[in-house]
Amino acid sequence: MQVKKFEERAEEKDMRLLGFYHSHPDHPAEPSEYDREHAWPGYSYVIASVSSENVEEMRSWSLRDDRSGYEEEPMVG
Repeated sequence: MQVKKFEERAEEKDMRLLGFYHSHPDHPAEPSEYDREHAWPGYSYVIASVSSENVEEMRSWSLRDDRSGYEEEPMVG
C-alpha cells in the first residue's frame, strides 16, 4: 500500500502517520539497502532484530532528505 493511502486512513481517524515498524530476523536492527530503496524521508522506521521469536534489539531510524542513508533516532520509553 502506498504511503498516501496510509496517510488518508490516518487522517480519516484524526490521526497522523509517524512511521513504520518491521523486524529483521537474525539480522541487526539496522536499515538494509532494500529498506532504503522503499522508504520515504519524514517518517520514523523502527526496526526490531528478532531471534528465536525474541526481540533482541530495537532501534529507530529516519531517512535523510537526499535518501543517501539513515540517521538513528533516540527511542524513549
